[in-house]
Amino acid sequence: MNDRLERFDHNASGCITMGGKELFFKLKDMSLTGFLAELDDNFFLKSKTECNAELAGLGCDIRFHIFSPEMSGIAKLVLVEPVRERLLIALQFSVINFATGFKVFKRCLPRKEIPVNGRLFWQDQCYDFKSEDVSLNGLSVKMASQCSVTGGELISIELPRLCVSGSARVKWLMPEASKLGLAYSRLIYNREPNNQ
Repeated sequence: MNDRLERFDHNASGCITMGGKELFFKLKDMSLTGFLAELDDNFFLKSKTECNAELAGLGCDIRFHIFSPEMSGIAKLVLVEPVRERLLIALQFSVINFATGFKVFKRCLPRKEIPVNGRLFWQDQCYDFKSEDVSLNGLSVKMASQCSVTGGELISIELPRLCVSGSARVKWLMPEASKLGLAYSRLIYNREPNNQ
């Protein structure tokens, strides 16, 4: 697998908040580490310099909210590019909160086969796993050893390769195959800006 994670084309909208202003955008694509967005027409800036001044420059923390899948959090601004009289911005996630009750395994969001090794923490025990497929709001995993977790439980997870830790809810179980379906609840990214 290459260093850059596969991106999901996703037709959604959202907004960022900077200095008391709400700027609306359309998602171009999104991965587990960040997203590329096109700011709406009502926000025109003549140059990158003007944009960097307005958004506090590259590396600044920006609050975001994406409407579908419903998620919000903080991301770092890593790229600003004017394209055909519009502004593209790339943001790298720092913290993501997923809406409670969001239906994760209804196959309404795209899924990709992305093998990522991780760890699940439950009742003071650590269990290794490998992801089988990943979506923008959850993943299905194959456990390396038997884990007696039950559906609906909130567990902690770590994905060291992605520098991600957080919590997820167990959505489905296949104990005979040592498989679990996990829906992200909160993800925290522990990395330097611009590292993917």
